[in-house]
Amino acid sequence: MGRESGLRGGNADAQGIPRLDCGWPVWLPVLGAALLIFALWAGVLWKISTEARAEEHELDRHAMNLARVFEEHTVRTLSAVDQALLFVKFGIERGGAGFDLTAAVQHGMAMGKLYNQVGVIDADGVYRLSSLPGVEPVDLRDREHFQAHLERDSGGFLVSKPLVGRASGKWSLQITRRLERAGGGFGGVVVISIDPFYFTSFYKEIDVGRNGVVTLVGMDGVVRARRSGESMAVGQDLASSVLFERVALAPRGGYTETSPIDGRVRRLAYRKLADLPLVVVVGVEPEEAIAEFAARRTTYLGFAAGMSAVIVASCLLSLWLIQRQRRISVRLAELRVRAESANRLKSEFLASISHELRTPMNGVIGYAELVHELSEGEELRKYAQVILDSSQHLLALLNSILDLARVEAGSVQLSRAPEAVDELVEKVCATYRTVATAKGLALVCSAPAGQRIVCDRMRVIQILGNLVHNALKFTEHGEVALSAQVVDGNCVFEVRDTGCGIPVELHEAIFERFRQGHDFETRRHGGAGLGLALCRELAELMNGTVTLRSSPDEGSVFRLVLPLGDKKGAQ
Repeated sequence: MGRESGLRGGNADAQGIPRLDCGWPVWLPVLGAALLIFALWAGVLWKISTEARAEEHELDRHAMNLARVFEEHTVRTLSAVDQALLFVKFGIERGGAGFDLTAAVQHGMAMGKLYNQVGVIDADGVYRLSSLPGVEPVDLRDREHFQAHLERDSGGFLVSKPLVGRASGKWSLQITRRLERAGGGFGGVVVISIDPFYFTSFYKEIDVGRNGVVTLVGMDGVVRARRSGESMAVGQDLASSVLFERVALAPRGGYTETSPIDGRVRRLAYRKLADLPLVVVVGVEPEEAIAEFAARRTTYLGFAAGMSAVIVASCLLSLWLIQRQRRISVRLAELRVRAESANRLKSEFLASISHELRTPMNGVIGYAELVHELSEGEELRKYAQVILDSSQHLLALLNSILDLARVEAGSVQLSRAPEAVDELVEKVCATYRTVATAKGLALVCSAPAGQRIVCDRMRVIQILGNLVHNALKFTEHGEVALSAQVVDGNCVFEVRDTGCGIPVELHEAIFERFRQGHDFETRRHGGAGLGLALCRELAELMNGTVTLRSSPDEGSVFRLVLPLGDKKGAQ
């Protein structure tokens, strides 16, 4: 049993049963898991949110870039058409009826792919001149593109709503300019009919997605051309769309809207053409555009869910381990209490039995000494000496057991006082010099004169005597030396011998109670294995240490290190 009545670092309940520290409280793994899961999801959601904003920004930027490309394409197309209009206008106004429109077209007057036909409407509204052969005169005075120029001179070209040409029979946009008479006044209208889907023909060359859309719409709300996927349309009325509210606020921008045409939600980018009542619109379906981000988002969420499951599983495992540890700790505490109780009873029994045996043993020793002194026969004196030696050995063993029991019980009282180091060494040497001489060994002693140490004189002599006794017992030839010196504020006692030595693996074992070195040496010299254990216990009581340096056939050095004085001792 140790010198403590309870468990080191433990607590005791109301019944006095120690409680071991069972590790972390139950709530700590739960709190840790909750914090980890919170941090994990916060990080994942922040990552998703950050990437979502970046994707939205990239989507807007992409749509605006496409809208700018669409705007440039539309402006270039209309500029090319207007150049053709001006060429025909110039020819008609200068050449009159002599202007050969068909020849001009055949000789590359304009880009043929841009238009269905080129024609002239006279001042009476009759379509009389066409680039297509065999076209009969057609009355177009009711057409909007004729009426617009009849009423006033806009000074530029106009783009009509989509319609089916009476001359060509195809869907077209009429791009027109007013003709002037030589003497002034309205002279008719130059018309170029354009396939409206030419404006959206670049749809396949840009990346707007499978459900993206490109639209050319007039400020009157009528769609001039629209294409989404393989679907093409013209003429839809978007006057109620939020687009025109946006255009009124800014000539370019972006917004999200559900299409009134196909019902799809798209992110739209628009740009109003400068000096023309037209707006180009490019729409990208968000779900389609951010498909890669959606896949990454699913991966992030899956990772977070998987890690959360791992954290929860780890938390549950930790809780189970904590509960298991607590059960084991409680069981160990109970077993330790029982062991300490049994050890205490054992120590009390040993102390009691040792004390009880010392009284009759002293009687045996006394009578053995009396018989040894009074006997006249040599044989009887020899027997008396055997009884005396055996009794003294047994008494020493009982004293060792009693001392160990006292140490375990914490009842050893030290009597500290300043002592001369050389006197302590000489006292031990004087006690064992006769034994050394009897074995033919030299007992050498040395110590600094005048050096004092605050210690328990009896206990220091007991320790040194035990060490010297062991050295003499296990040394057959040579010498045993007891020396003392002061090193770093400590008094270092050394007992050296030239005996058989001790293997390194047994250096600690010999300081355990009832443990010795070699079995051979145990049988040869006897002993209960209590001496060195008692030496170490007593040294530790005096804040000292006992150590060993030895190897087989090279002798041993036992070192006792004690402080010269403590905080309360006298120097």
